[in-house]
Amino acid sequence: MKMKAIYKIFMFIGLLAFVAACYDDPGTDILLDNVAVLEINEATTATGLDVSKSYNRVTNGQTIKDSIRVNLVGPQRSTPLVVNFAIDATSTAVAGTHYNLITTNSVTIPANSSFGFIYFEVIDDNILPGEIWKLKFNLTGNDGNATISAKYGVFTRTIRTLCPFNRANFVGNYDTNEPGYGTYDNVSTADPADANSILINNFWDTGATVKYTFSATTTAVTIATTTFTANLGAGAEQWTVSANGAATYDACLYSFVVPYKVVRVATGTTFETNTHTYTKK
Repeated sequence: MKMKAIYKIFMFIGLLAFVAACYDDPGTDILLDNVAVLEINEATTATGLDVSKSYNRVTNGQTIKDSIRVNLVGPQRSTPLVVNFAIDATSTAVAGTHYNLITTNSVTIPANSSFGFIYFEVIDDNILPGEIWKLKFNLTGNDGNATISAKYGVFTRTIRTLCPFNRANFVGNYDTNEPGYGTYDNVSTADPADANSILINNFWDTGATVKYTFSATTTAVTIATTTFTANLGAGAEQWTVSANGAATYDACLYSFVVPYKVVRVATGTTFETNTHTYTKK
């Protein structure tokens, strides 16, 4: 009799554990058929509750549309389900400056569906590369009897921007700063032979044309080794320019900085090492 009583106790404890598991947060857990839970889809992924996203920054006065998905985990409804949400007060992104809500206050999950979308737009013109702005969404309620997931009912979109390379942005008039010499004009044109290259028409303020090639995937720019003729006061001579360190460009400001070395061809000696900073006018 004593062993039977102990066996019944263990059976009862096991049953309680099974029922508790059925009501756990959605995911891979077992759900009872009549339980409905609301969650933000992006929060359930392996990347976590705070996910960074980089948006291409194009200063054209237009915004970038994006969305997050709200899931109904459980039986679909025969009528639309309205889910309320709010932007958390701890968000650092500012409405009207960094983002605008297209979907406001609530999102509707259509009848016979398991999800709906909260739409918003990122004001990329106002966000500089390197800046980080957090936009936190909270599900707050619904007009049915669904439960808001305690874990996945919140989600933070961390907003960043980057500027994609576009050669057309680097074509035009430039100020060229050369330390120890001063600032002078340059005009860049598209290189017809290379989609990622430009031609500068006044290298070293001598009227020499030099080619610069931009990486489309990094911020690197390469100066082509070029021999040109210039008169520095002692008659026309030949000079060769080449790279002298890592050169970089800013795809948002259309500027680039190029360390270089100039060698006097007649003697093979280095005449100058310096840096050109090109700033678009």
